[in-house]
Amino acid sequence: MKIRATPGHLHKSLVRTIVEDIEDRIIRGELKPGERLVELAMCDMLDVSRSPLREAFRILEDQGFLVNKARKGVFVAALTRREAVNIYTIRASLESLAAFLAVRAKGAELAAVLRVTHEKMKKAVERGDLSAYSEYNSQFHEDIISACGNDLLIEMLRRFNRQTARYRAKIRSTAGRPEESIRKHEELIKYIESGDAALAEMVSRESILDNIRLVEKIFKDEEEAE
Repeated sequence: MKIRATPGHLHKSLVRTIVEDIEDRIIRGELKPGERLVELAMCDMLDVSRSPLREAFRILEDQGFLVNKARKGVFVAALTRREAVNIYTIRASLESLAAFLAVRAKGAELAAVLRVTHEKMKKAVERGDLSAYSEYNSQFHEDIISACGNDLLIEMLRRFNRQTARYRAKIRSTAGRPEESIRKHEELIKYIESGDAALAEMVSRESILDNIRLVEKIFKDEEEAE
């Protein structure tokens, strides 16, 4: 039996589409930190009415992508050192737990999947294609998250990964970072293959926490350059 979409369902679907569209534009840098989002212009750009756009704005505010300033309007949230540290700290704990659970659940099967993505990542780094490297790196982590078997943990991690995407562009261009990422991933795959969930958890946590040191240095260098 076919379920007929109600106006309420259609509205929610449209709002979700708008949220994802604006998120993607922010992550890609098309909408820049501190930029004011003029409601009428956004309606024209996305070809939507004000009601779903305003609802999408509220969701994006809750997720940390936008900020509503009283009597000034809605702006793309600034990238800050504090937010980066907070997000990466939480993500390190959650994703390392996902790695632990994934090893217990999938083990060698997961390692085989990761090997394929990892080889694509290595080739991207060798040819200097940072965009492809970033895409395969995201897929590598998504493979681990998806294998953990905990739906709530998966949902939480996907939210944090969307937020850290704003900072990954800063980090991925750091000298030597892609090569270090490749090395850490190889170590992680080794422990997943051997079924050592505890060591896989430790390597996953350390690898993500390394980003805090890098992002703090990036913000410090930018502040000194101003």
